[in-house]
Amino acid sequence: MTEGSVSRRYAKALLQIAQEVHAVDRYGNDLEKFLDVAGLENNLLANALANPVFTTPERKLVLERVLPGLNLDSTVCNFLRLLLDKNRMDALEGVVREYRAFADVEANRVRATVTTSAPLDAVSRGQVQRALEVSTGKSVVLDARVDPSLLGGMVAQVGSRVFDASLRSRLERLALTLTDPARA
Repeated sequence: MTEGSVSRRYAKALLQIAQEVHAVDRYGNDLEKFLDVAGLENNLLANALANPVFTTPERKLVLERVLPGLNLDSTVCNFLRLLLDKNRMDALEGVVREYRAFADVEANRVRATVTTSAPLDAVSRGQVQRALEVSTGKSVVLDARVDPSLLGGMVAQVGSRVFDASLRSRLERLALTLTDPARA
C-alpha cells in the first residue's frame, strides 16, 4: 500500500470519529500541534518515534513522556499510540495533511497563501481574506508570508490557482512587451 493511501485511510478513520463527537477542528489542531513538536526533519523526537532501530517499548516510552505536556485530546493521544503500534509514525505528516484536507472540505474551507513584499497589517489581511472568500465562495484560512523580492503587490495561491498581482511580475511582463513588440 502506498504512503498516500495509508495516510488517507488513517486520516479518514480519525475524521469519522471526530465527526461523531463534533471535534473535527479540535482533533486537527491537536494533530498539527503534535506534528509541530515531532514532525520536523532531523528532529530527535521524530527520529525516536519512527526509527525501527528503537524497540516498540522504547518508542512508546518516549511518546508517553511527551504526550502529557501537549494537552492533547485523549482520542488524538490514542490515535498517535495506534500509529506507533502499527509502525506508521513515519506517515504522520501525510496523515495530518490528509486530515486537514478532509476537514476543510467538510467545513467548506480553503487554505490560501498570500505573499507580499512587506507584512500585512490586520486591516489589509482582513480585506485580502474577504476578497478571496468572495472569489472562492468558501471560508479562507490565510497564511501570510513575506518575500521582499516581490517589490510590491501580492501573490495569492488558493489550491492550484495563483493570483499574481506583484510588481515584480508586472515589470517582467512589461520587459517582455518592450523586448518583443509582437506581444504588444
